[in-house]
Formats: sequence, structure tokens, C-alpha cells
Amino acid sequence: MTDSSLDKTQTARKEGIGAYTGVSDDVEPLARLSDIEEYRAGFAKLKSGEWDAGKWQGYRLRFGVYGQLQPNVHMIRVKVPGGILSFGDARRVSEANRRWGGEHIHVSTRQDLQLYYVKPDDVPPTLEYMAEAGITTREACGNTIRNLTACHHSGICPREHVDAGAVAERLAHSWMRHPLAQHMPRKFKATVSGCESDCGSSYIHDLGLVATHLDGKPGFKIFAGGGTGGLPVSASLVSDFVEEGDLPAVVEALLRVHQKYSNRRDRNKARLKFINKRFGPEKFRALFEEAFEQTRTMPQRPWQPLTWRKGDTNAPTPVSPGGIVAAHDDSVGVVVHQRLGLFTADELDALVDLAENAGARELRTTRDQNLVIVGLAKDKAPAVVASVREMGFDVENGPGDVAAVVSCPGTSTCAIGITNSQQFGDTIQDVVRNYAPKPNVTVKISGCQNGCGLHHVADFGFRGMGKKIKGRNAPHYQIYIGGDERINGHLGLSGPVVPARLAEETLKIFMKGYADDRQNGESVRDWGLRLGKDGLRNLIEPISEQVREADEGLFFDYGDDWEFTPPAGRVAECAAGVDDDDLQKDMADDALINTDRVLSAAAFDLVAENASAGFRYAGQRLRIRVGLPGEDADSEEQVISSVRTGYSAGKDVDVLAGIDRFLKARADFAAKGDDVHGSHLREALAYWIDLVEEVIARPVSFGGFDSAALGDGGSSVADLIKG
Repeated sequence: MTDSSLDKTQTARKEGIGAYTGVSDDVEPLARLSDIEEYRAGFAKLKSGEWDAGKWQGYRLRFGVYGQLQPNVHMIRVKVPGGILSFGDARRVSEANRRWGGEHIHVSTRQDLQLYYVKPDDVPPTLEYMAEAGITTREACGNTIRNLTACHHSGICPREHVDAGAVAERLAHSWMRHPLAQHMPRKFKATVSGCESDCGSSYIHDLGLVATHLDGKPGFKIFAGGGTGGLPVSASLVSDFVEEGDLPAVVEALLRVHQKYSNRRDRNKARLKFINKRFGPEKFRALFEEAFEQTRTMPQRPWQPLTWRKGDTNAPTPVSPGGIVAAHDDSVGVVVHQRLGLFTADELDALVDLAENAGARELRTTRDQNLVIVGLAKDKAPAVVASVREMGFDVENGPGDVAAVVSCPGTSTCAIGITNSQQFGDTIQDVVRNYAPKPNVTVKISGCQNGCGLHHVADFGFRGMGKKIKGRNAPHYQIYIGGDERINGHLGLSGPVVPARLAEETLKIFMKGYADDRQNGESVRDWGLRLGKDGLRNLIEPISEQVREADEGLFFDYGDDWEFTPPAGRVAECAAGVDDDDLQKDMADDALINTDRVLSAAAFDLVAENASAGFRYAGQRLRIRVGLPGEDADSEEQVISSVRTGYSAGKDVDVLAGIDRFLKARADFAAKGDDVHGSHLREALAYWIDLVEEVIARPVSFGGFDSAALGDGGSSVADLIKG
């Protein structure tokens, strides 16, 4: 391979990473039609048999395409950063669902819009139709940065210092398609709160940003390392104050901590929260600070300045879901409540028409599965509310007259769901509505331990599980009491486990118990703490008696007419592994990007370090290609030795020349240490990465290769992110 044959490739690589280095002023778009071309190319490889189902699964997840419980159909997850949904985007999603999807569009607890029952062959045209309008599904699933969320009244809350939705939207642009974020050890969830009330729930996220002021200067408190799921962990405060322009560097610092320290061998323990738990808050903060001090000095993608103001701290703290909300700019927002966030395409279109005709600015999706009409003139609100109600939706008059019930889909569509949480959530709407002792009582339901319904942070949370009654499998719910998703809140107290068919009755007993027994206005949590596990268990003795009787109905879930069977051995697709070669490719590209960044910042002491990392990652791809033995922690010298041995003959001899070119450029830079030789080293790295890419595409023909020539070595080439 000659230098001239790589000219176009290297030019394209330079142009493609301009936005990553901060050199380009262009903001990375959320949607690119090239994404759809990539998806189609991968889909063709699946259909031809070139790719197996495992490789395809990890690939399609990056494009927001998820499997369903039902065979041969997909759920497509549309990213809505910060919940900001233009009228045009809403109509486009409605039409996509009408053409290719099922009955409902679902507002998720991460403010996404989800389409169901899309056939595999219909996925490419669905993605393309939305991408043409600037709508993306990219990185909505998989081990990526998931949709960035915001507080439920963002953009209209009188207390907010900044529009949290706008912050989330800017960060989404900052990190879209970045190679560092394509194959992380596990997913990364972030949220933004517009004020110290923290309605965005920072403490249950990998990253939580809380807007504040310090000495009159606007910025953010930074929380990190939180999460719910099977092992809930509260986030730690890792920075007391960061200015808005440093937010992309905050994200990068945490991603690098994630890549460096997370457990790639056990994907069930690979979230950022496990690093927080393993090292403890103090050490975890130190790891962040060390990474942040480095990333903040490097160029980032362009950042559009935010509009700040001093929030009205005397305004009431927002309560979900809310009804008519008086905004700080004299406009109002109208919170449209629909059961469990399920809208037909016609319903969504009708809401868009109503809002647009009334002069509203846009819609917002919320984490409690509602839609908010934003930017209405005050005098238009009464007519809009009346029309919304005529359509069959609810708008709250006062706290409690709308049921604040949130649920994931459960076994209605989810392949790893254990219980039909959505059907249960629909059943208890009237139980929750108009609960006088706590009008804004929250109930959140998850169909399994993964916690997509946020059961840990509700007044009464329910987590689906399987358990036996007299030797027979039956659907059950673990109940959690007194959770609070605000910054000073708590994870719910672990309560009793009850059969699913008795969960509604159990909820009624607990709600009545709280109403009759609370003292001095105590919260649901304080009431639960006072009673303790024994007191709570005694309260539901009538339920225990029914369990002992083992009525036949206990073996059937809500909405099901077949006996319950627990899912056997299903693994969440969001925890799907990644192809080792894809991982090394992305990490090599990330190292090249960082080489550019440190060169542009004249940080010459970091140039060789980043270039060497890229050289090693690309070299690992060559080992993977032909199954060369080696260990994850092998030194660069060991990688070079094995690659030289494995590629010492045949048409891949240009690999040896590529190694020599890089090593010479690095030695020259070590001797001179200037910008010119740094650029030469960067070009040698780019040449090496592109050469490896070309070699990977060649047929493998090493029939005469003797692996014994390399000596003893393991066969593992995964988990190559070194600690």
C-alpha cells in the first residue's frame, strides 16, 4: 500500500474528525443519511450470512433498533434530547409509525419516542424517513450515551436558572458519533436539572448536571456514578461547580474513567456506578478530577452558549405531572397526561395541530411519560385545555386528579420482561387518582429488575419477578416504599413480595395504612421507616392468607389468559457484547482524534502517549484478524513481535513497513519534540490505522502460520482497555 493510495482516505479522516477536535465550527448533526447507509450495509451482511445474529445484534442497537418479545419485529427508539420535540418532528414520527409501526407511539421514561412491531425489512425505510427530517435513532440503544434527559417542566419552570432541555440537546450534539462512545463497557445515562430542586433526578444517573449559581456566576454541580437496576447506587458529588463551556469535558472525563476502570468481563457489573461503589465516593471523585483536569485543556466540539437567568426560588417546587404551568416569560405550558404515555399516530397529530394552531412553540416529552405544550399565550390556555380533554386526555386541575402512574412496557413487548407491568399500571389508575392524604402520590412499575419503570424512586414502586407458590411458578412484585427522585431524595425501602394478581389490593392496603396511620404529616418514607419490615408485613396479613390458599388465579399475570412461565436465560439486548475488532477500531480512531487535539493545544508531552495508544489498538486488530495468541495486558513490544511474526510473508508484508514508519516517526518526535515532527507522527499513525483497515478487508490466508513460533500465550483479545 503506497502513501498516494491513502491520500483520499486520510483527507476524509481529517475532515471527519474536525468537529471532534474543536477545529471545525460545525455542530455535529443528530441525524445523517450516511447512518442509514451504514445500517443497510450491515443488514445486507446479515441477510447474506456474512454476519451472524450476535454481531448483528450489537450493530443494530447502535442505530436504536431493539428486539421485541414477539418474533421478527423490532422496537425503534427515537432520540429526543432534553425532550424537545418540534411540531414537524412529532408529525414525522407519527407518519412513520402509521406506515410501518404498530398501534401506539410510546413516551419512555428517558423521554424517547418508541415505535413497535416494525418488520426487519421495514426498518431501513423507517429510519431513512425520519433521518430525512433530522430525526435520529442513533445511539438510542446499546453501550452508548443514551438519550440525555431533563426535568419534566424544563423550558417553562419559573424556578429554572437555565432550560435543562437545551443543555441536554447541546450535549447530545457534542457526543453524537464520537468513537469513544460507540462501544463502552455499558451504557451511559445522563440528565440535566434546571435548578437545585433537581427534578431531573441526578442521583440515579451515571451523570447528573444541576444548574446553580456560585458567587453570581452560572454553572453546574456535577453528580456521577448513580443508577438503579438490580443494584441501586446513589450518585456522588464529583464537582461543586463547573462552567457551561466545560460540560463536554465533564462528559469526556467520565467516559474515560468508564473505559479505563469498568469491568468488560462481566457486563452485569460494568456500569459507572460499580466504579463508584468499588472505590468509594472520595476516590471516585479523585478519578474524575484527574481525568477532567486533562480533558478540559483539550479542544472540544463547538458549544453554543446557553441563556441563563436567576430562577424564582419563591415559586413552588414543581410536582409531577402538573397541569397549567406559568412560565417565567409570561407564557404557559400545558401538561397533557395520557395513560402510560401511549399515543396513536392520529392522537399525536391532533395534539400537534391543536398546539400549533394555538400559537405554541413546541412539545416536550417528560420522564413521567407525558407531553407538554410549551409557549402558549395565557389567554389561549383555557381553550387548549378544553380541547385536550375533549380528545380524551387529562390535564390536571389540582394535585391528584391525574394518576401519576409510570410503567415500562413489561411483557407487552419486552423480551426480558417478567411481568406485564403496563397492564398492571393501567389497572391501578383509578386507585391512585384523587388520593387525598398525598394528592401527588407516585407509583412506578418495572417489569423486571432492570428498573426502566424507575420503581426505586416512587412513593410506591413495584418490580416484577418470578416466585413459586407451592412449587408452581407465579408472577410477583417486589414492593418499594418511600422513594424520592430529587437530589435530597432516597431509594425506596425494600418491602414485601406479593403475587402480581394481589398487587393492586396490596397497594390499596398500604395507601389506606398511610392515610390512617401517618403522624405529624410524615412522608411515605418516614411512615415506612417507622413501621419497619415487620409492621409492613403485618399490615398485609390478608394478602399472605390468600397466598397460602393459592387460588388458581395467582398463577396468571394481568392481561394474560395463560399460566405464567418465567423467562429462561434471556439477556437484555442493551447488555449485548461488542465485536472485539469494532472496539479496537473505535479506540484507535479515538486515539487519533486525541493526537490531533493535543497537537492543536501544543501539549507535546501527550502526543506520543496518544499516538502510541492508537498504534497499539490498531495492532490488536491484526492479532484478532488471524487469531494470534496474546494477553489483554500485553505490552506494545509483545504486540509488535506477534504481528511481525504473523505477517512476515505474503501480500501483507506492507504491514511491516507500516510498523517501521510509525516507530521511526515516534523516535524522531522524541528527539525533536516540535510541532513539525508531531505532525509527522500523527500522519504515521493515520497511515497505520488506514493500512490496518485495508488489511482487515483482505481475505485471510495464513495456512502456513505456526503459532508455536510466538511461544506461550493466551487466546484472549477482549477487554483491551488498559487500567
